[in-house]
Amino acid sequence: MWFVVLFQWLHVLLAIFWFGSVLYLNVILIPTILRLPIEQQRAVTIPLGAFSDRILTPVSMLVILFGILRGTVFGQVQHVTRLLGTSYGRIFLAAALLTIGLACWGTFVSGRAAKHLNTIPLVNGGPTPAFTNQLQRVKMFVLLELVGFFIIFTLMILLGSGI
Repeated sequence: MWFVVLFQWLHVLLAIFWFGSVLYLNVILIPTILRLPIEQQRAVTIPLGAFSDRILTPVSMLVILFGILRGTVFGQVQHVTRLLGTSYGRIFLAAALLTIGLACWGTFVSGRAAKHLNTIPLVNGGPTPAFTNQLQRVKMFVLLELVGFFIIFTLMILLGSGI
């Protein structure tokens, strides 16, 4: 019993860290960095992105692994009939698939789009139309990522209520 509680605690702690980090980056840190001159932005965002990837990628993978184990081995979904035949199982499946998709989205879509910003040449030390367009794409991708987090958060509340 204590192991399941510890496992759940780690899962929730890591999920809070992942979600909170993404919220902080996108709501506070990035808007602040965007007020700096473009060369200073790049001086900050390149190491910030690399360090964030080193931390948040394993954290997101552990959240997914612990969530799947918590719901199956240590939870209610121990058979495919329970997965597909109950509302709890279907919500669990939707949450698991959406979380996996969100981790992939963050890495392969919004993450790559943000890294591409640093490769777009500048003109006279300022942004070009290509840079501005790419920045708008990144903002849209990040907004979709945050919507995904809020959907997952809602699904976790539903699972916690025992639906």
